[in-house]
Amino acid sequence: MPVITLREYSGESGALLGNLSTLNFGRITAGTTSVVKVIDIAFTDVTSVSNIKLGLISSGGLTVNSNPTDIAVNGSASNGNFGIESSAVFNASKAASGVTRFFAGLNGTALAGNSNNVTVGNRSDTLSNYIYISIKISASNTNAGNGAYKVFFDYS
Repeated sequence: MPVITLREYSGESGALLGNLSTLNFGRITAGTTSVVKVIDIAFTDVTSVSNIKLGLISSGGLTVNSNPTDIAVNGSASNGNFGIESSAVFNASKAASGVTRFFAGLNGTALAGNSNNVTVGNRSDTLSNYIYISIKISASNTNAGNGAYKVFFDYS
């Protein structure tokens, strides 16, 4: 059975900060976007992993995407409130300037085949690409909230 480890990186240098048990964006002021969190997924006890996707299965009451546009092959949209991009090589400018792709919607089924999942790819047999994620909070949202992501993958 595969073991999954989520790891966080410095958005400035790409240095590994450590393993994550919880992804925390901290306080986000209404009407702004969070800092971009840079993570990857390391898989152990497997030979190889493929078809890695990330799904947003709970949005904490925030609107994920009211009208997704320009859906890419990986499932991401050009608009939305939950940012997601990935790259095989660390990209400090992506972390600094913000992401331009977003989840098209909530994965309400929590299934791997849900069309709102976003494919993130691999940079080795047992490592995902770097994943850049952020959250945009509307000016009218003053409530605390938390959401959940789910990782989907095939392995051998």
